[in-house]
Amino acid sequence: MKKIVLGLFLIFGALSFASPSFVDVDKIKQNSYEIYDDDDDFFTFVKSTDEAGISVTFTIIEGGNSKEVSDIIKSSTPDNQQFLSSINNKRAYINKFANNENGGFTYNFVAKNTKIKDCYISVLYATDNELSDTELNNAVDKVLNEVESYLK
Repeated sequence: MKKIVLGLFLIFGALSFASPSFVDVDKIKQNSYEIYDDDDDFFTFVKSTDEAGISVTFTIIEGGNSKEVSDIIKSSTPDNQQFLSSINNKRAYINKFANNENGGFTYNFVAKNTKIKDCYISVLYATDNELSDTELNNAVDKVLNEVESYLK
């Protein structure tokens, strides 16, 4: 039994050290997110709420910029997503997609400003209903405020 407990501590200890040093993993988990991908330069966590499915990625891209990251995401859209428009607000570059298979809409927003050099925040925000401009701006502000607080 002691060996099993020790083994679990070693595994969980290794997992905690695998996360990027600039991410507060405990705070992410406290806010009901699940860690999906945990690499040094690509860290993704997800959550489902009554309003939306949210997937957040912190990506390290040296020498890039937020607009380029947004354009890369737009150009690599899955076949079931139809690109509708790009919107530019004060905090993020936003791409709007319609889901051709399940209905609903997906909004991708990439934060314009980075708290950590070369670390870009990309959010997929999937909803059943199309958001008005005001609803979209509120969602962008709410999610970015939350996820930026996870950066050390």
